[in-house]
Amino acid sequence: MLKTMLLDKSNKKLIKEIKDILINWENSNTDILDDIATITLLDDDNLIGFYRIVLHDNDNTNYAPWIANIYIKENYRNKGNGRYLINTIPNYLEKLNISNIYLHTRHENFYEKFGWHLLQPLDLHDGIKRNIYALKK
Repeated sequence: MLKTMLLDKSNKKLIKEIKDILINWENSNTDILDDIATITLLDDDNLIGFYRIVLHDNDNTNYAPWIANIYIKENYRNKGNGRYLINTIPNYLEKLNISNIYLHTRHENFYEKFGWHLLQPLDLHDGIKRNIYALKK
């Protein structure tokens, strides 16, 4: 049965599994214990995916906080799990008393389906086209 939950920072097994994923992720900060929150998607006790709420996400802007590293394990992709996880963001923002949140992504015309609004392009001087999106309560 699928469930989402805030990462229990005493769950060393889950923290290690997430850190191992992040180590292989381009430009990713692996210090998840400093996150505002990490939301996990579990099937029983098995990690399917996660996202992080962080103060900054390699952004060099005045916007904060950010959704970072929305991730679904490869064998769970294309089954609606990403959509399920993204749809939990407003509920966790409410629980954490966060009114505005941002993300940057290479994906175009995707996050709008979930209520996100395009703010502006983001240039990290690496030749990759990214945009900043905002979600407001």
